[in-house]
Amino acid sequence: MLVFDLSWSMMALDMSGANERVSRFDIASQVLEDFVGKRPSDRLGLIVFSAVPYLASPLTLNHAWLIENLHRLHVGLIRDLGTAIGDAAAAGAKRLKAIKDSKSRIVILLTDGDNNRGEIDPVPAAQLAAALGIKVYTIGIGIEKPCELPAFNPSTGKLELDQLGNVRPGMMLQPANYEVLSKMSALSNAKFYRATNRRELQRIYNEIDQLEKTEVKLRRFTTYRPLFQWPLLAATGLFGLEMLLVNTRLRRVP
Repeated sequence: MLVFDLSWSMMALDMSGANERVSRFDIASQVLEDFVGKRPSDRLGLIVFSAVPYLASPLTLNHAWLIENLHRLHVGLIRDLGTAIGDAAAAGAKRLKAIKDSKSRIVILLTDGDNNRGEIDPVPAAQLAAALGIKVYTIGIGIEKPCELPAFNPSTGKLELDQLGNVRPGMMLQPANYEVLSKMSALSNAKFYRATNRRELQRIYNEIDQLEKTEVKLRRFTTYRPLFQWPLLAATGLFGLEMLLVNTRLRRVP
């Protein structure tokens, strides 16, 4: 189950490198899409969260539909402000609980903030997941120093530009404390990661992809189509032709 932070801080541009108009959200959603494409045999789902979690896609093998829903997302879509990491992790674990026949049940939670909303704290949520046999991989993104949150339109998720085409400045963001994410992963026998740019984030999802490989056994069936009637029909035709010739042109005179 993919769990994706849609809080306002995901609009920060500190991971974008040369392209200053690419947000944390833009980079993370592109890497998520690439990860989905590498797991064609897995049932994948998507939960997004801010102050509350929402199910963007249930567990499915229809990855094209999941990616279509991923493309519909933008920061500001969830109007409740805040970051409910514990509630989001618990929601992911609840969805995976019903999958009894899967050998590998994992939550991959990506966030750039501290838990400051919700009814369930992150550590109890991870303990719940661990009790159900679910691993919780956590990823904290963003630089570890104050950065600026640009002005944007929450209705569309688009950056606001001034008359010169420059991004309008917004509020300052303080770096998150990701110690709780590390505890969550340790409790469920998974790993915690930090990413400060696109390359690091891509490497993290590639590593998780390799760690969580599941053997898929395929049952092959062979369907046989009987074709005996064609040689039988030919033999019958030749026999009929022989009888015709024997009694006409090839008839023997005693």
